[in-house]
Formats: sequence, structure tokens, C-alpha cells
Amino acid sequence: MKIGLVSDIHADARALRRALEHLPSVDAYLCPGDAVSEYRFCAETVEVLQQANVLCIQGNHEQVLFNGRNPAYLKKCRETFTPESLDFLATAPLSRELEFAGVKVLQIHASPWEPYDEYIYPGSPRLARFSTLPYDMVCFGHTHIPLIHQAGAVTIINPGSCSQPRDQDRRGSCALFDTETRETTIHRFSLE
Repeated sequence: MKIGLVSDIHADARALRRALEHLPSVDAYLCPGDAVSEYRFCAETVEVLQQANVLCIQGNHEQVLFNGRNPAYLKKCRETFTPESLDFLATAPLSRELEFAGVKVLQIHASPWEPYDEYIYPGSPRLARFSTLPYDMVCFGHTHIPLIHQAGAVTIINPGSCSQPRDQDRRGSCALFDTETRETTIHRFSLE
């Protein structure tokens, strides 16, 4: 199976469409959070995610928006957008355990350990700790920086951000994981 990974969309439906178009044919899509921004809900982004059957979890931006830390904006969203559109992300879990073709996958937004909102960058000593997890692949986002790392038997993937890259390459990014070969590729695309 081929799994497409898109993350940290931040309410940019255009960048999300480019990411999905850029990836080759996939069997499943995962989004490890921040599909919207805490101060910008985008029904169009949600519609694209729903049409592509993307399995989403909440990132820190969804948590701020939906968990009462931004009540005025949430009230405005409830007056503006349909409950179905809001519920797609409001009811999404904070993490998800999945299995694809015998490959055990953990989907998180930032870190599987406290502090759960920690930024784990390429080269971080925390990456070695992933080898103790009972998964074959862990995908996360949060940093907006693509990462592929092997920690023991665990493949760690951060697809970066499809809309707001924060590394030296200013193009959007997404990733593809092949469950058969266990290979991961980062795909870059122009945001213009």
C-alpha cells in the first residue's frame, strides 16, 4: 500500500490541492494535524480533505480553536460554517493508531511523550527514543520541516508543511510511504 502524508495545511486549500495532485496514486491519506489555523477555519480545506478521505487528527491549532481557548472565534465559526464542516476536525482524535497491510502506524501531531507539543527537528536526540515504540511507522507534523529517520525498526516521517515551509527549501512538501518496501519519499512542489 502507498500512504500519502500531508500536514500543517493551515487553512490553505490551494496548497492542499497541489500536494494531493503532486502525490502519485495512493491507497490512503493521513494528516497529522493543523489542517486549519486557530484564527482561520477554512470550509474549503475541510471539503478537500473529506473528498480525498484523509484521516485527520487534531494539531495544536485545532485544539486552540475547538477546546475553548478561542471562544469568540469559535462562536463566529459556528454562526458561519455548517456543523458537519466543523465537526470533521472538532471530533478528530488527538492521535490515531492504524494498520495498513500489516504495518502498524501511529499518527500524532508533535510528540508521543510529554510535553506533547514539543518540536522534534531533524537531528534531535529525541528521535532515538522512537525505537522503543511498538509501531513500524510514526508520522507527525508541527515543525513544518520534512524529516525521514529510522530509529531501530521504526520509520519516523514528518511530511513538512504543504503551505508554510520553515526549512531552507521554500516549496511546499508532502510525503509518500510504501508499506511493502518501507521506503519514504518527500515530494516538493511550488506554492506559486
